[in-house]
Amino acid sequence: MTTYSPSQENYRELAHLLARFTSLTQIKTIFYDFTGILLKDDFVYINHSAIEDNLAQLTFSDYAVFPVSRNIQMWGAILCESVNVSKKRLFLSRSYLENLMTQIFDEDTLGKVSVWEPLTSDQVGQINNLHALFHPTGDTDPLQAVLAPNAVIAGHTIDNDEAFRSISLAIDYIQKNIQRPISLNEVAQRAYLSPSYLSRLFKKYLHVNFIEYVNNQKIALAQEKLSLTLTPINQISNQIGFTQTSYFTKIFKKKTGITPSEFRQRNHTIQKIYTIPRELNWDTNDSVIDVTKNYFKSHHITYHTDSEEGATYVNSIGELNDAKGNRGWIYTVDGQQPTQSADEIATHDKSVIQWVYTDYSN
Repeated sequence: MTTYSPSQENYRELAHLLARFTSLTQIKTIFYDFTGILLKDDFVYINHSAIEDNLAQLTFSDYAVFPVSRNIQMWGAILCESVNVSKKRLFLSRSYLENLMTQIFDEDTLGKVSVWEPLTSDQVGQINNLHALFHPTGDTDPLQAVLAPNAVIAGHTIDNDEAFRSISLAIDYIQKNIQRPISLNEVAQRAYLSPSYLSRLFKKYLHVNFIEYVNNQKIALAQEKLSLTLTPINQISNQIGFTQTSYFTKIFKKKTGITPSEFRQRNHTIQKIYTIPRELNWDTNDSVIDVTKNYFKSHHITYHTDSEEGATYVNSIGELNDAKGNRGWIYTVDGQQPTQSADEIATHDKSVIQWVYTDYSN
């Protein structure tokens, strides 16, 4: 009998039913297909980086491993968290999970699916020993990480490196193409990720969703053009990738509190702007002044800071300083001017900082 591979719909249905099983029994459950597919939390993961990242987040202190076969071949493994779960419940879980799978996977086309009795800790240990024989250098793969006996799955540094490389590609692509329309699907393709996974990476590492990050970069660029050029607003809208000026105006007002024309009228005295887009080297605990200093140093821009009543401020950047009259440097974050000093604003969920040389009276 010729057997075929499960369809995407099969995997989606199985992921949904496993999530329902977890909800009903309070036994956290995942399925790993040895072809490189992970079912977890009602999602189907096929990207290797996404699988590693999700396995790294598992917090099973103890679990049962149920091997799964199709016909006479090993197919994958089901993991059930077994803390405070009796042997009887595990036995019933095995039966339930096998019945669940046989409902989804048609035996005539996919072969007979069987869920085996859970492996003992000794058996899992022997699998790890066998793995070590073939990977003496200590290299790991997703399956070996899953089968680590009675341990929280780690590999945090490796997984983060992989995720950081992917999101770095995404950020670099956004910054190079910020002057045209940018979609999540487009950037995900360039970063070799699924759109949903890239979206989750933005929330995890930048603490802002994808569209907010892109729009913050676009609005910062628009503020530069509105302040330093006489380009008509409809042309600026087109130059930064908005197909409709009305939509650009709506987003601009949402971010800044005023319309583009009002912004231009209020900020006609601006002489210079330094824009600092969010990068992955921003530390979680960095303040605006921390990020600013790092940026100026890395770009060889001279600056000087001072403090007054415990607050730090920038009084010169390049050749421009606030020593004369009422002109000087102010800063904005995501299009807004905070009332606190630059060392009091955390940047962990911010997308862009701008330093603006203008007339204080405005």
